[in-house]
Amino acid sequence: MKHHDILIVGSGVIGTTLANSLKSDDLSIGIIDSVASPKFSKRHLSINSNSLNFLKKLDLWHLIKPNAFPYETIKVWDQEGSGFIEFNSKDTERENLGHIVCEGDIQKFALSALDEKQISFYWENNLEEVKKESSEIICRTSEDIISCSILIGCDGISSSVRNLAKFKSRSWSYNQTAIVANFKSNQIDSTIKQTFTKVGPLALLPINKEELTMIWSIDDEYAFEFLQKGEEEFIQSIYSHFGEEIGDLSFSSVRQSFPLNHLSSKTFAKNGVFLLGDAAHQIHPLAGLGLNAGIGDVICLSELINAESSLDFDKIAKAYNRKRIPINLALAASMEAFKRGFENKNIWVRLLRNTAFKVANDIAPLKKRFMQLATEL
Repeated sequence: MKHHDILIVGSGVIGTTLANSLKSDDLSIGIIDSVASPKFSKRHLSINSNSLNFLKKLDLWHLIKPNAFPYETIKVWDQEGSGFIEFNSKDTERENLGHIVCEGDIQKFALSALDEKQISFYWENNLEEVKKESSEIICRTSEDIISCSILIGCDGISSSVRNLAKFKSRSWSYNQTAIVANFKSNQIDSTIKQTFTKVGPLALLPINKEELTMIWSIDDEYAFEFLQKGEEEFIQSIYSHFGEEIGDLSFSSVRQSFPLNHLSSKTFAKNGVFLLGDAAHQIHPLAGLGLNAGIGDVICLSELINAESSLDFDKIAKAYNRKRIPINLALAASMEAFKRGFENKNIWVRLLRNTAFKVANDIAPLKKRFMQLATEL
């Protein structure tokens, strides 16, 4: 039976950056994944300054940067009212608020960097059983039996680690479907734009000087109708719902869709098993903070493990839960309140949210606190 000090399940961004941040010279590390070879996502996501500094520390940022697009402004408004708020890098004395990056680029370069480390990969291995025995965890996969001192789930919202290790969690549907696509545009600037339309929030993010990526979280009662639209009809729907000049759009990728769900594990670590990223928590993509929250988990856990030479997993687990659960619960609560506030059709609630937008935009300290959340999570 093979043994590793640390066994990571999942070879995505969270799993590969975690492996890069651990002291592999001192630890035996293995990574298992159900796929035969890495699958690199083409999704574009926002990373904040905290995540960027972490990627610099791993010596990955110089590889990612050529295809990353910096944004200086975030504009959010209510299509059904007068509410409006704008965050600008000038207000924080920063060069920018963050970067839009391709998720697959981070994964690809993080995976390549592991070639220089002593990491064992187990491809085409489905995790089938997790059993705690004394000071070890026994993992039975479809191809092998592997023991480890610490098991780490970086395997997404349908985490086999979370399920097999019997973590309790809360989950519910947002009753929305996300439609994602990239567009060519003749009008690109360094601004993330998001508007709350009558069918759900629509965000456009610049990914380079010629393209935007869109995520439209459409209420399920309208989603099928929008998914059935042809390309030109869909683009006309963007024009009519967005309410601001965005130039001439043409598709540069196929449309993809997926249901939006909330998940929050009641604990992030127990009995030597740890959950990171979407395996532990998934929120609505309103603020684009999901990946940054996951990278925050990676930073926290890697620092705790690297500082603990004896791999005292109880001590590490208590510290990890204490540090990461409150942050992620607060973020989830904020996004839930934000979403519920904007889906409410009551005229008084709409008046209140528009007033709240104006207050947040006009009061500098409050606005600065929002920006800290977005840029330093």
